Amino acid sequence: MVDLSTDADDIADFLECLSELETTNSQLFKTLSEKIILSSVKPQLSKIADYNDKHAKYLSALSQGIGNPKVKTKECKKKLGVICENIENMLKQAKEKEEITVEELLDYLQILESTGGAAQYLVVQAETVLSLSNEITKLYGMASQEFNELLNEIIQDIEENINLLEDIKKIIHNEQNKNKKQNPLFKYQTPDAWFTPSHSQQHEI
Repeated sequence: MVDLSTDADDIADFLECLSELETTNSQLFKTLSEKIILSSVKPQLSKIADYNDKHAKYLSALSQGIGNPKVKTKECKKKLGVICENIENMLKQAKEKEEITVEELLDYLQILESTGGAAQYLVVQAETVLSLSNEITKLYGMASQEFNELLNEIIQDIEENINLLEDIKKIIHNEQNKNKKQNPLFKYQTPDAWFTPSHSQQHEI
């Protein structure tokens, strides 16, 4: 959680780190949308990437409004924890692939969910800052209404991102079920019954 007992620059650094996280998150979903072989989920992935890019700009603007951020990427990893490293690793892996299968996409989503997810993480952080926004504006002279509006929009967008992720999983589930129906697996109890010996083999017998 962000600690409001620290000075303005520390809070500005924290918001700038969240901005970097959303930038990386945007790059990840943009890469997934470009390389996923299932075209029906491309619009949802692309929309998430766009939302994340917008959030990065908002968070950076809030950071600049509070203080003078001087944070470095390595420091952000310490501030944000494992989620930052996970997103970076997934982005690196995704960029190295020529295409991304449905199974690989599900793996990415599972990793995001198992670590709390960048979206859920930002919801918690944004709600925390929002609940204390009056204190922030008193201490650092920001316009409270503008601050609240930006954070509220980020929260709403992130909740929409979570819904989009659920839609993606439903689409994949339906696609997998459809493929199973089109390509049923047969298990033969007596596979030898399907073998018919050639004339020469019959003659030898």
